[in-house]
Amino acid sequence: MRFASLLQALLVVGFSTSVFAQAEWAEFVDRNDHFTVNFPGDPKVESITYKTEKGTSLPAHVYTAQDSRGIYKITVVDYRTAPTETATAVAAAASAVRAKGEVKYDAQENLDRIKSQRISLIEPGGERRTLAEILTEGGRLYISEASVDVKAPPPAQFQASLQVLDDEGVRIRYNPDGKTRQR
Repeated sequence: MRFASLLQALLVVGFSTSVFAQAEWAEFVDRNDHFTVNFPGDPKVESITYKTEKGTSLPAHVYTAQDSRGIYKITVVDYRTAPTETATAVAAAASAVRAKGEVKYDAQENLDRIKSQRISLIEPGGERRTLAEILTEGGRLYISEASVDVKAPPPAQFQASLQVLDDEGVRIRYNPDGKTRQR
């Protein structure tokens, strides 16, 4: 009887701990960089200089958050001063992601019907996997990366939550024709 009570108490504590860990996740919105995503807590924001394939230095921000499962990161690069380089931005960023490990999945996909490159890889050592999605919209390059233990469930809450916003903060989603936007 005592064992059953102890077991029940441990299960309650364990369950409430996992619920609490999940409750930390919240929507993060950055109107300046035109995106929203779910992060486990408030991300650390770092301003960096991003070098394009042609060597142009562009301003960028890296948003990073971490929990017990992994590291979640969005890099937003402002290509508006180098519009002629956006055509190669996704391919160059995808090459950089591929260099981080053994590629398991690599295909053109779409995020809200915005053409993207989706990559899954196993990092050196074989204990972590990275899932990435790379796209351009509105003169910005978005690089979404989640690095988690290979035995952990995929970071779906992070991956599926990314949305690109317009100047008014409204989600950008194209109609099936790929040219007109839904409202």
